[in-house]
Amino acid sequence: MYEKFTPGRNIWKKVSRYFFFTMERITIVGIMFGITYIMIKQAFPYNIGIFGLILIINNALLTIFFILPSPSNPNGLMYQEIVRGLFKLDKLATADIYSVTKNKKEDM
Repeated sequence: MYEKFTPGRNIWKKVSRYFFFTMERITIVGIMFGITYIMIKQAFPYNIGIFGLILIINNALLTIFFILPSPSNPNGLMYQEIVRGLFKLDKLATADIYSVTKNKKEDM
């Protein structure tokens, strides 16, 4: 069964078949759940109420937005795009591909 090993198979980057949940997306969902839980416990310790429900729905929509693919890089996520834009990082996206063409020198 394990006679052949194909190099380049990274289980952390492997896209699963169910809602495309990678480990990175599951981590983001877990972190956002933790942040939402702490915010609810601090702001509404006894009764969540309508404002608590609005906060939960808002954070759920924000979490869904964070795990969407980024427009400039389909292999990256939106939170990476936002962090790059906020901090003006010169770091490239996860899988940026450059095509290099030779310059033709024409004599005129």
